[in-house]
Amino acid sequence: MSPQTDLPLVSCIIAVCNGEAYLHEAIDSLLAQTYPQVEIVIVNDGSADGTAGVIARYGDRVRVLTQANSGVSVARNRGVAMSTGQLLCFLDADDHLDARKFAMQAAALEADPQLDLCDCRTAFFWSPELSTETRQRDPRYPEPFWREPLPGHISTWFFRRDLWDRVGEFAPKLRFAEDVDWFSRARDLPMRQTTLPEVLTHRRLHPNNVTARSRDKQVGDLADAVRSHLLRTRKRKPS
Repeated sequence: MSPQTDLPLVSCIIAVCNGEAYLHEAIDSLLAQTYPQVEIVIVNDGSADGTAGVIARYGDRVRVLTQANSGVSVARNRGVAMSTGQLLCFLDADDHLDARKFAMQAAALEADPQLDLCDCRTAFFWSPELSTETRQRDPRYPEPFWREPLPGHISTWFFRRDLWDRVGEFAPKLRFAEDVDWFSRARDLPMRQTTLPEVLTHRRLHPNNVTARSRDKQVGDLADAVRSHLLRTRKRKPS
């Protein structure tokens, strides 16, 4: 299919640190999109494994920024800054997308010019190399949690660049819960959003998920995000 240059360009940003094992699946799912106008921006955030080699295999099909490790918020912010699309989205380096995702979400935004953001549902899956014992011993994802498709994960978002300009960047100090903080600020604008019922994002569960590391820092960053939301809410209330 030849590119339809009249369609808006979709920029998808992948921030990756030590993602050698699964990054190729994420990139391949972007290259397989039925939507013809896609820009892939990868920010290599100080990887010490073979991530750079995986990225290099894709040549000029991807745009790349390599930086010293600065955290996911800074990496995503820089990825957006170097992107050129009118429509934006993010993909975690260990997840992958349904081939229809961009086409369906772009159609939703085109059908309603007042919409700012379209999300969908994400299905969880255990990385196939893991044993049944490993899965059963992981306390983070008990049955039936991981069997239920859910909306709202950052890899489900699909939004207009104007929304990013109005909300602002991810908070650089947050290495966790940065998506919660950003989405809360977007809702405060307010913004208009819709959620597609289809499962168009697939989220991998494995021992090295971000949620497996630095639990105290995660809780602290989430508390900061909630605290910021409450402060904004109080400021909006009439005295």
